[in-house]
Amino acid sequence: MKRLLLLMAIFMATVTGVSAKGGLTVGHPHEGEQDTIIVKMANGAKMILHLENIQQLQAFEHYSLDSLMRELNKYVDRVNEMENTTAGSKDMTVTFNTAKSPDGKSDQVTVTVQEQDEQTGEVKTEHHEIRINKTFKIDVEVEEDGDNTKVNVNVPTKAERDSIRIAKEEENYKPVNFGFDMDLGFNAFVDGENLPDLKPWGSRYVSLNWRFDAQVGGRRSPFHILSGLQFAFNNYMFEDDIIVEEVDGITHFVELEEVDFEKTKLTHSSINVPLLALLEFERKNGKDGFTIGAGPFVGYRLGSHAKYKFNDDKEKDRDNFNLSDFHYGVEGVIGYGCLNLFAKYNMNELFEEGKGPQTNVVSFGFRLFL
Repeated sequence: MKRLLLLMAIFMATVTGVSAKGGLTVGHPHEGEQDTIIVKMANGAKMILHLENIQQLQAFEHYSLDSLMRELNKYVDRVNEMENTTAGSKDMTVTFNTAKSPDGKSDQVTVTVQEQDEQTGEVKTEHHEIRINKTFKIDVEVEEDGDNTKVNVNVPTKAERDSIRIAKEEENYKPVNFGFDMDLGFNAFVDGENLPDLKPWGSRYVSLNWRFDAQVGGRRSPFHILSGLQFAFNNYMFEDDIIVEEVDGITHFVELEEVDFEKTKLTHSSINVPLLALLEFERKNGKDGFTIGAGPFVGYRLGSHAKYKFNDDKEKDRDNFNLSDFHYGVEGVIGYGCLNLFAKYNMNELFEEGKGPQTNVVSFGFRLFL
């Protein structure tokens, strides 16, 4: 069995451009039918590779066969041990699961061996099925006759690999999927009078989103309905020495001249329910392509506070500050691949009517899928 694994190693080395001991000779015994590669080894044995075309040989450069062979070498002793316990022409099957590859997918090699009957002297035939990244499969048929070894390689075409991938996608298709994503962005006031200036980088918007995505019209349809729950945190950090103060039931932004704040901001959290209609297109390789969508949302304020930092001291004032409890608006998303941008506009005012400055809030930034 070691010798057979060595033949496989030489074969892999041949197709990946690594020279094998004894040299490489290319011939065409079946001119016009197949491309043939003959590997002459030091002991005089020959290995003949029959390929339909040169493209099958070139296809190997896109796959990590070196790592595959390194994993196979680890199991040589185990295979020999199993071979010693297998008598006559009894079939033997060995399965190797390799370590995780960088892209998160694992390789699997299944080797089925039919042993030679020593009494009849019949030619021993082996079948090797090599799967790379779960979708790419190579069939190798090995026949031995004396010192000659014949290897027939069947490499699937790109169309066959795409067909396998599409079939697996159809098999695993679910019209409704659940997931999580995160919105990271900024807040800004829209319109209004007597409003303080905000620090752009300090006025952050963060939202943790549990979502369900329903595909309408089948697996090939780009139309999706998206909803779920959003836990959002709005920060409004002020440029000047501003405090949030309620006077006679009305909230004001008041600038203090005698205090030099290191940080002063207003924060509120909320839970939101969006309902978006999206168009999500796939690229030819099956990965996410262009995405665009929009829809309404409603929400409820969970809590709020003002925070002031000065002279290494911190003060937090928990109050509702006449902020609107219920809010509603529209949000949209646009992106390509894993890069998505979002924008939200609160159509209701930040403060209750007549109890604070009249202004709306817009939030925008990046949507990250977890």
